[in-house]
Amino acid sequence: MRVRGHFMDINKFSPKFKVSSPNLINLSRLTTEDIFEYLYAAKALKTKYRAGENPALLKHKTIALLFGNVSTRTRISFEMGIRQLGGDFLFLPKGETQLSRGESIRDTAAMFKRYGFSALILRAFSTEEIETFAKYSGLPVINGISENAHPLQILSDLFTIWEHKGKLENLKLAYIGDGNNIANTLLMGCAKCDMNITLASPNNYRPSESMLERAMQYADIQLTSDVREAVQNADIVYTDVFISMGDAESEEKKRVLRRYRVTEELMSLAKPDALFMHCMPVHRGEEVTEEVLDGPQSIVYEQAENRLHLNKAALALLVK
Repeated sequence: MRVRGHFMDINKFSPKFKVSSPNLINLSRLTTEDIFEYLYAAKALKTKYRAGENPALLKHKTIALLFGNVSTRTRISFEMGIRQLGGDFLFLPKGETQLSRGESIRDTAAMFKRYGFSALILRAFSTEEIETFAKYSGLPVINGISENAHPLQILSDLFTIWEHKGKLENLKLAYIGDGNNIANTLLMGCAKCDMNITLASPNNYRPSESMLERAMQYADIQLTSDVREAVQNADIVYTDVFISMGDAESEEKKRVLRRYRVTEELMSLAKPDALFMHCMPVHRGEEVTEEVLDGPQSIVYEQAENRLHLNKAALALLVK
């Protein structure tokens, strides 16, 4: 079933600063309107931040950050964002909780609201585990990253693209490389915003079939193993690390993906004003050359900054 035809111009959208879902687990559950609400909230909070204003939207609120692995941008942007909105947080490495010794997620989740938390941010849990936290905690649950989805990153990326291009609809994004959680989430995010997306990945490293099927309900997705074909006339060229979170190191995978490295020659096949994006961390010289990463088309540091504003937007919209 194709559900295309309901799209709207983001610049003609009137935000209500409300979303229909009490959690942010993946983009499959968000409407296009929900996505736009997150982007407009990020825009409003970034404008205030740049003006030196930090509204105390989280005053008297404490947010739990339960992380299953190490983090740089997710942790920093949430901790700083919560402080800037007047709230407090408690950082909980999974390995320092009873979860690491076999306590059930149901029993762990049940205590969070009783202890006075207002929201729960999870990193490196499975989708099923995140669903269980949402069911038994009674709190807004935000997926900081899971094995097959990274909603905060892609919402932030859509915000960054909107900032730079002034629109979303009909832009072409070319994703090059491993069909990981970033690729999965880009599929749904771009499709729901009426963007055109082409993915260039080896056959053995393509996004999940279930995600492709869901995204194809909203848009025509182009799949190819030819990187040159993928980037032709692209407005955005996007890549990610070859070895994703939780994956074992594989020299064979790196060897297969080597021809998917983004170079200046590859960027020259995209539009002259094309942007280069990477969610970071980046392995310089592996999935992208230093010339592209540090070149004039790269906006990777703005992507990273916008995680701060989008994460604040998510908290502002979900925490009551």
